[in-house]
Parts: sequence; C-alpha cells; structure tokens
Amino acid sequence: MEERKMRALIVDDEKIIRDFFSRLLSLQGVDVVLAEDGYKAVELAKETNFDIYFIDVRMPGINGLETFRKIKESRPDAVVVMMTGYAVEEVLAEAQKEGAFSALHKPFDISEIKGILDKVLSEKKGALNILVIDDDEAVLNFFSAFLKTKNQKYKVAHDKNEALALASKEKFDMVFLDLVLRDEGAMVYKEIKQLLPDASIIVITGYPQKAKELENAPEISGCLYKPFEIDGILDYIKSVKAKKQ
Repeated sequence: MEERKMRALIVDDEKIIRDFFSRLLSLQGVDVVLAEDGYKAVELAKETNFDIYFIDVRMPGINGLETFRKIKESRPDAVVVMMTGYAVEEVLAEAQKEGAFSALHKPFDISEIKGILDKVLSEKKGALNILVIDDDEAVLNFFSAFLKTKNQKYKVAHDKNEALALASKEKFDMVFLDLVLRDEGAMVYKEIKQLLPDASIIVITGYPQKAKELENAPEISGCLYKPFEIDGILDYIKSVKAKKQ
C-alpha cells in the first residue's frame, strides 16, 4: 500500500508567504492547503486532520495564538509551528507552553523548515495512541494536558463501560489504568488485555499495596504511583515507542 502523503495547513494573511510555503512543501512531497485567516483555518482543521500546521502570529480577525488554541480544541494532537516577522517572544513562549511544536522567524531559513518536516515525519511514524482510564477527573485532566503538550493522540475513560467501549472500537498502543477504578480495576485490566492483546498496560495507583494484586501478571508493563512523576510517564512512552519502531 502506498504511504499517505504528509498534509500541511498554511495559515497566513500574506499571499506571498502562502505561495512560498505551497511551492516549498510541494517539492518535499507534502499536500498543502492554504488559509488566509484564522477563521478559515479553524474550519479546515475540523474537516481534515493535518499532520502539521504553520500559523502566522499576526493576522486580522483572530490572531495566530487564538487560531492555535481553537484548532487544539478540535485537534488536541495538532502539530503547530508558529511563524512571525516581529519581536513577539512572549506570544511564542505562551504558544509553546500550551503545546506548540516549534516557531519560525521571518525571513525563513529553508533548511530549518525542512528540519521541522523531517522531525514531524519521524515522530508521526512512532506516534502512539494512548488510552487513560481513571474515575478521578483531576487525573484525567492531568494526563490530557500533559499528552497535549507532547502531541500524543489519546482518549480518556471515566469508568469500565466507557473504557471497554473505546477499546472495542479503536486500537491503542498504550493504556494507563487506575488499579482501583471503583473496585473494578483488576477486572478492567483483564478485559482490556483481551481486547488489546498487544497494548502496553501501565497501572496507576495511590496505593502501592494494591499493585501487588497484579505483580505476577507478566502482561503488566509497569506501574505509576500517585502523585505522578513526569519523567516516569515519559520513560514509559519512550519505551513503548521504541518497541513499536
């Protein structure tokens, strides 16, 4: 099967910039769609899941930062590169804090753009689909915010029924599962493993003694204790990515 081309959305009110990116990215084998303002970009993002978005910071109507935020609402895993010809370091810093992938300054360095494309393509090939299962809304919010900043594709489930419904419809590479989950964690683990036999399952718990219930299960890939350490989550994600590649 022929591999799908990378798709990019270019958002800039200057036609010369849109035309520049259209020519450059097309030569790189990228399918390019153009938008002259943030409003059109947001609508296009709802219709198509682009692999990368290049968004100008200063535009009439809604500016680049607001466009970025609105796109993230419908596409939380969006890979966004902010562009500017002005000294707006605070705006760029805010965007990157909220999950922007990178930033480009005008006039553009073609080698830098190519480097970004290569990096995104490499990460897309190793991207994971992650399922987080926990009845604690604060935990789900934490994982949602964290995985957004890492541009990971993910879904969250609040209970057993929601988790099993998602696992039966979609393939997940990795599952973070609350071991307690209203006293159904161990049962959910067994059913999830039947639905997703190849998934890496990381149990999460605030009760270390509860983890002993599954200590003899060879399919368990690891355990995270609350409160979570970011490095621990990243290590598990990197480990699963390495196995997938």
